[in-house]
Amino acid sequence: MTDAAPGHNQTIDGLEPGLLGFVRLMTVVLVGAVLLVRRPLFGLAGVDVPLAALSLVTLPGPLLLLALAWIPSWRGPRGRILLPTFLVLASANMLADKYLTLVWLAPVAQRELVGLFAGVRLWLVMHVVIMPVAWQYPWRSAAGVGLALCVADFVLSLPFVTVDSPLYPLFVVISAVRLIEITAVAAAVGWLLQHQREQRAALAAANRKLAAYAATTEQLAISRERSRLARELHDTLAHSLSAVAVQLEAVHALWEHNAESARAMLTSALHNARSGLTEARRALKALRASPLDDEGLSVAVGNLARSTAARGNLRLALDTPVNGAALRADQEQFLYRVAQEALSNVVRHAHATEVRVTLERVDGQVRLTVADDGQGFERAAVDGSAHFGLKGMRERADMISGQLLIESARGRGTTVRVTIPMEDGA
Repeated sequence: MTDAAPGHNQTIDGLEPGLLGFVRLMTVVLVGAVLLVRRPLFGLAGVDVPLAALSLVTLPGPLLLLALAWIPSWRGPRGRILLPTFLVLASANMLADKYLTLVWLAPVAQRELVGLFAGVRLWLVMHVVIMPVAWQYPWRSAAGVGLALCVADFVLSLPFVTVDSPLYPLFVVISAVRLIEITAVAAAVGWLLQHQREQRAALAAANRKLAAYAATTEQLAISRERSRLARELHDTLAHSLSAVAVQLEAVHALWEHNAESARAMLTSALHNARSGLTEARRALKALRASPLDDEGLSVAVGNLARSTAARGNLRLALDTPVNGAALRADQEQFLYRVAQEALSNVVRHAHATEVRVTLERVDGQVRLTVADDGQGFERAAVDGSAHFGLKGMRERADMISGQLLIESARGRGTTVRVTIPMEDGA
């Protein structure tokens, strides 16, 4: 039965939520019914039964069920074993209670009438028994148990009623209506509870998927943050240490011949080292580059271009009139880092004599261009894993929906051009 699978899966680790409480309440009701209802029911049938005899016959079964329901072993997987045992005992007690009463307590002349009243009472008690079945198991199981109880009671009642009795038609009608009603109620309640189990199973599956998605998103965020930090460290430590290394080499070369120039170069190297350390700390804290905080985009790019040109002994054509008023902080950071990477590549790889840096507004966009007259390179020959700077610039461009264009060829220099939209579209 495929429709039973979801509900069954929900019972692997124990009982359905709330079922144990209902079972315990049911046993209390059964004991109360024996003590408070059974004797008045005999009175309606005109049979006077002593309370002691009635209790001796009908009370042991409910007391056994009460003791079984309240033992602590129901907690955990044991409940899946105890519940069928409890339901079998409850069904057997329900049928045995009626027939022991008819055989031992009801006078022979009144057994037919007492059996009719007991059958009506049994009709009500059947609802209490089939409810735990519908709660825990598929709806077909609940309907089957209800049908089996009605048929069993009808068959066991036949010896106590005669066909020519005036109560026989009433007995048949009550039995038929009871069969239909019990089966229908068991199937309906079982279907509703099974549908609830299926929804709960679907919700649990959705929660698992959501947890997996959250874990994946967290890992992706961590990966992106690691890439961002790697780019920041590359743009700060790598550039600063590269400059310091060049200056220290110059100090080493000048120390014996021109100590004054060597000291000045050493002072400049110390300044660059401190500046790089400050930048690295700020990058680790996910802050913007300090030149942007202190000077603004246009001035920061201009100062960067002038210091790089001086360090590499390059002629500089500089045009940076655009400020960053219409740009977000991450956009300014992106433009500054692209300029920093491109200028650093000019000094380290281009063997250029001139560099041109422009920062301009074009059709509601800001465009940064860094061009040199160096030796250039073949784009197809560049290994992206070995040239982290180019990869980092592309990652930054993708993150803020910018456009990055790199034009280069052997002997024709290199042009790095990046364009991003301004916030106000001006």
